[in-house]
Amino acid sequence: MLVKRILLAGMLVAMATGACGCRPQIVGTDAAVYSAGKLYAVAPADMSAVYDATVEALGDLELGVTDKAKDVFSAKVVAKGADGKVVSVIIKPRGDKSTDLSIKVGPLGNKSRSQVIYQQIQKRLSGGK
Repeated sequence: MLVKRILLAGMLVAMATGACGCRPQIVGTDAAVYSAGKLYAVAPADMSAVYDATVEALGDLELGVTDKAKDVFSAKVVAKGADGKVVSVIIKPRGDKSTDLSIKVGPLGNKSRSQVIYQQIQKRLSGGK
């Protein structure tokens, strides 16, 4: 009986700890942090500009956009690479004329691809191609 209680308590602690996977806090713009399979960043532009830059950047990288949606609260762009990996970019406005975004590549994430996508989005935001 005591063993069952200890195992149950251990499982509850493990589940509670796993559920607390909060995204990292990013203070400044043009900073990016990779955590738990996603790249989190703050772009120094409004949400509409970041959304447009994201769609263009994914096109530049020859990733086929399969789904996109935008309203005043958030935006999402989903694309697929030639290798079948799905890229998901979530965009949310901040109050200070900047925008939060998260980039995830594949089910487990891919840091280097996420960084390349973020760099291409930054290029598009600065007027480059």
